[in-house]
Amino acid sequence: MFQKKGKKILLLSLLFILCFPLKQEAEKSNLPEKYEKWIKEEVVYIITPREKEAFYKLETNREREMFIEEFWRQRDHIPGTPRNEFKEEHYRRIEYANKTFVRNSSIPGWKTDRGKIYIILGKPQQVMKFIAAEIYPIELWYYMGDPKFGQPPFFRLIFFQRFGVGEYQLYSPISDGPRSLTPLAAGGGAEEEDDAAYKLIKERVSLELAQAAWSSFPGSSINSKRERIPSAILVGQVPTFSHKRVRDEYVISFLEHKPVVEVSHSVNYISSISEVSILQDESGIFFVNYYLEPVKLSVDFYLDRYHTNLKTSIRITDSEGKTIFQDEKNLPIELKKKELKKIKERPFLLYDSFPLIPGNYKFNLLLENTVSMEFTSFEKEISIPEPNSLAMSPIMLANKVDKFSPYRELNKAFRVGSIQIYPSPRKNFFSGDKLYLAFQIFGLTKELEEKGVLEFAFYREKEKVLTLKKEVREYQEQRYFLEEFLLKRFLPGKYTLQVSILDNDGKEILSENTKLSILTKRLPEPWLMTPLGGPSNVAHYAYILGEQYLNKGEVPKARQKFEEAYLKSPETLDFALGYARVLLLSNEYKKVQEVLLAFTESEREVFTLNYFLGKAFQEEGSFEEAISYYQKALSHKGNVVEILNAIGECYYMLGENKEAIKIWQKSLEINPHQEDIKKVIEILKEIK
Repeated sequence: MFQKKGKKILLLSLLFILCFPLKQEAEKSNLPEKYEKWIKEEVVYIITPREKEAFYKLETNREREMFIEEFWRQRDHIPGTPRNEFKEEHYRRIEYANKTFVRNSSIPGWKTDRGKIYIILGKPQQVMKFIAAEIYPIELWYYMGDPKFGQPPFFRLIFFQRFGVGEYQLYSPISDGPRSLTPLAAGGGAEEEDDAAYKLIKERVSLELAQAAWSSFPGSSINSKRERIPSAILVGQVPTFSHKRVRDEYVISFLEHKPVVEVSHSVNYISSISEVSILQDESGIFFVNYYLEPVKLSVDFYLDRYHTNLKTSIRITDSEGKTIFQDEKNLPIELKKKELKKIKERPFLLYDSFPLIPGNYKFNLLLENTVSMEFTSFEKEISIPEPNSLAMSPIMLANKVDKFSPYRELNKAFRVGSIQIYPSPRKNFFSGDKLYLAFQIFGLTKELEEKGVLEFAFYREKEKVLTLKKEVREYQEQRYFLEEFLLKRFLPGKYTLQVSILDNDGKEILSENTKLSILTKRLPEPWLMTPLGGPSNVAHYAYILGEQYLNKGEVPKARQKFEEAYLKSPETLDFALGYARVLLLSNEYKKVQEVLLAFTESEREVFTLNYFLGKAFQEEGSFEEAISYYQKALSHKGNVVEILNAIGECYYMLGENKEAIKIWQKSLEINPHQEDIKKVIEILKEIK
């Protein structure tokens, strides 16, 4: 690859590279303390250079406040909701860093290397701590990257206490090298010490740590030493990862129109009624079912038709604020004049559902009317039980059910088996109606199936007015429970209904309750929109669940679902790309090629397809093939810094330094702030 003399010069020269710090702009002054702290402390790691430059051009505090509001709005995953989850998560990370990374440090936690990475990337998927006599204290952090932002699918970072004291510092395979991790490295030159330290760590501490000392890319067990430069480049790029998640072009418009900019999403907000229930279908998949009734629905008139378009945006986050699932859906509505006349006095009601993996989550929904620019939203805490765990779904109250649904073979919101339930959003019922209540009990034990008792209790204020008890075994279908009550026996008023499951001794095991009102006047029946999905066993749902497991960091389960989707429909590119992504995480590069090469003539997702193939060939060491696929990716999306850098790395591995320099220089034309790339180019130019 290199001449011996060239290798020696390279290794000695690279010892002086410091890859982590980015070039800092000159300190600006004349800002009020509040805004100085905001830009230099609170958002210093996530604000883009363009945003920073724009902020310093603002002249009044009013402009700065509007800019800050717009700054956070651009990062809000579900705009229009009362909360900004991204902002909350960002400040939570700062608080965590300040509490956690101050030990052995003379600076605040947010300023430390670990604090900086934690604020930018969030909680690692895994942290391994190493404390042994042979090494200084070390932490190894694992992260899953997002290839669509040019990140490697899986990477790791080392933090260590230099000489065993002080704060943990971010490690570079080049400027630090394995010798900096141990006090026992043998004497000699830097290269000899690194080799000795690597061998010592490998044999006496951890093979995984030794490999990480050479390479940031897991799975590099063979010749991982060759990946020092790519790993150092990655370490240098990590601080910019947060910049790729926002399109900062908005600042141009902001500066041009700042005298009249008003940052507000509350002008067209409308109220709504909503509810969420969890139901399990025949295949065992849990679905989140929800309904939403906005206070009004505006339509437009065009060519003898009334029309509008509704857009739903869903986001599911875990307890740490990590996004597990996101989805957007457009629901066009078109009505004739006669149709509108029939329903204009009736409330509009939307039913829908989506699959979700077990766990505790926050569910955010935004409903936008893209014609009238009105929107409504809600936020709920939801829980999907683990397999075989005993739990009860929320109670659904309805004045109508279809006991033989015509959509049994398709997934439809609030359908269980052959029963289609139509929950009432307002939970208002006419005294002459029949009340249906439905629910599921998950993970019923054999004992409860045979000896359990269901108790239904109605309370008016605090007085129990009706109790019904039935044995669980009385229900033929124990996967769901349906009961009905004649309301004419109830006086008008507000009630609480509690449903409990009791054991053989009458002890309450589980219970759920809900409120309802019984009225003397029948209310208009809502007109319903409910999209239909495919059967629950289709590949599409397996793919969605695979994405959720991957976002949650459960790679083996994600692989199982992605593989299931791919095997059911191997001709679908999206499923192949999902499967390929987990294969990349598992270092199965040959399998990635086998899955994706069948799609090389595809006209869809060409960029991602060729990027994944380029990555698979690069990781396998087939650098010429990797370059060809990376170049195909660039031909469909233009120059992308991360792919240009990857091509440069491939040329470097092939010993073609001139080509590597040429490509990296092109990368610098796009992003001139890559100090690590500049230094590598300088060193390579010295090699004869």
